[in-house]
Order: sequence, then structure tokens, then C-alpha cells
Amino acid sequence: MSDSTDYLMAHARTATLQSRQMPFGRPREQMRRVARVYHLLAKQGDFIDNTELIDDYRTARHAELKLLAHRDYWLF
Repeated sequence: MSDSTDYLMAHARTATLQSRQMPFGRPREQMRRVARVYHLLAKQGDFIDNTELIDDYRTARHAELKLLAHRDYWLF
């Protein structure tokens, strides 16, 4: 992760756009939380090591993929 802040901000933008396309409810709020986590990680990227960032990134990415995997169960 050479440009970790740019990389995480791109993930934050993508997660935000995905949450806007979701119907109102719990999955949408969870996706917005994931986007906030990416944004906070991007802000911290300048101050902490990439090795410390990677664990938090993996946790957020896992939560995002879990939400997207259950896309069929969203009520439209």
C-alpha cells in the first residue's frame, strides 16, 4: 500500500456510493459505517504505519464484502 491514504479514500467513496444505492434500513446504515471507517483510516494513514493500518482495513473490507454478499436479501 504505497499511497494508502488515496487507496482508502477511494474505498470510502465507493462504499458511500454503494450505500446511497441501497434501500433505507440496517444494511444501508452498516455500509455507511464501513465508509466512515475507511475515511477515518485514510485520515490516520499519514500518522501510523501501514502494518497497523492493514488489520483495520481487513476488518472493514470483510464487513463490506459480507454486506454485499447478502445483496439478494435487501428489500426493494
